[in-house]
Amino acid sequence: MTAVRALMDFRYFVQSPRIDDHDIERISAALAEFHANKHAITAAGFCRGQRNKPIDNWYILKIELMHNIVPSIRNTGVTMQWSVDATEHAHITEIKDPARSSNNNNYDSQICRHLDRMDKCRRFDLATSLLDLRLRTNLDQHVNVNDDIVDSDVDDDNDNDDLPADLLATVKCPGYARPITDYFAMAKVLQRREVGTVPLPLRTFVVGSIADFLCREDTHGYDHVHPLGGARRSGFNTSLPFDKLQIWFKLRLQDTEFHNTTNARPAQTLNCAPPFDIWTFGRYDTVILNNEDGYSWPADGLRGHIIAQIRLILRPIRKTGTQEVWKDRFLTYVQRFTSNSKCEPAMQLHLLKRAKWSNGIRIGDVIPVTQLRAPVNVVPRFGASADPRLTQYNSMEHASEFWLNKYWDKNLFFPLSM
Repeated sequence: MTAVRALMDFRYFVQSPRIDDHDIERISAALAEFHANKHAITAAGFCRGQRNKPIDNWYILKIELMHNIVPSIRNTGVTMQWSVDATEHAHITEIKDPARSSNNNNYDSQICRHLDRMDKCRRFDLATSLLDLRLRTNLDQHVNVNDDIVDSDVDDDNDNDDLPADLLATVKCPGYARPITDYFAMAKVLQRREVGTVPLPLRTFVVGSIADFLCREDTHGYDHVHPLGGARRSGFNTSLPFDKLQIWFKLRLQDTEFHNTTNARPAQTLNCAPPFDIWTFGRYDTVILNNEDGYSWPADGLRGHIIAQIRLILRPIRKTGTQEVWKDRFLTYVQRFTSNSKCEPAMQLHLLKRAKWSNGIRIGDVIPVTQLRAPVNVVPRFGASADPRLTQYNSMEHASEFWLNKYWDKNLFFPLSM
């Protein structure tokens, strides 16, 4: 297991778009760890060749080439710039796909016509993307301009206030089939709109139990980072300043690239739905959330952050005729997991357990949705034998221990490996 995990770490590290001396040391260490433990694979008979015959050696050219990666990085830079994916994929995009749109006659002329039309479409998409980028750039300049400096483009930027926020925040990016909606830019646009023209609470946010939450907010203010757990300050019969709630079953959460925080990644949907159809226990996704002030994701990794499961997305509606005593915004009830400070030695994964009170009830709290940072994947820990009741729809409820899967996403791998 250690050898396989070390090889996976090696492959993830070398695909990083930015590599420094510390990363090179981690790449070399991962490869050395693989070679130090690879004998366990051959000893167990897992390395097999033709006709399922066991192989007792490691005469594999690709493994030998791995020793040249670190010197290559030092001499020519990151390895991803030499990826052959583009050239290998060219035969599909330039020949196979155009040929499928033909009538199977006169391939050459029809393929050329198809490629010409596709090129015109790409040029049109490029022009519209540049227009969107210009609008966003001019808007940022208008926001950052000093009051005593006159910018020649400021007058033109006033027209942007009439444009939909989603138009200003949607940009086509290479490597993605669909345009990416930048919710960070959208929130920035909405913040500039005149008071009364944007419905509150905002459903697009930019990062920067109910009674306990209101108590903490009244004590520490609206910008306080609400920690999960701790002694309850309010009783079960505490009166609340509202009697109605709005409930949501999902939200879309967006984060940025680890190596370039100016690039927004496609937003992902987080589900928080009660039992329905085959989801007999409901469908509740897990997330990384900020639990301590002074830490940021993904720069600080798991420091100041915890793993939790979303159980409810809500918005309190104040009683008619009463004064609002809290900030009108979206909240979420989450149940936290506890984890050891050290990873499991062989797999280097964090082991998560349900956090519970002494009476066995799961520990949960209400926090603002602005403390959510990124979706995360957890895998049930089966132990010596798996529970026969486990399915893909109920494993989160029947299992009590989970592995934090850092290999679920490359962008997640790096902060979780810190």
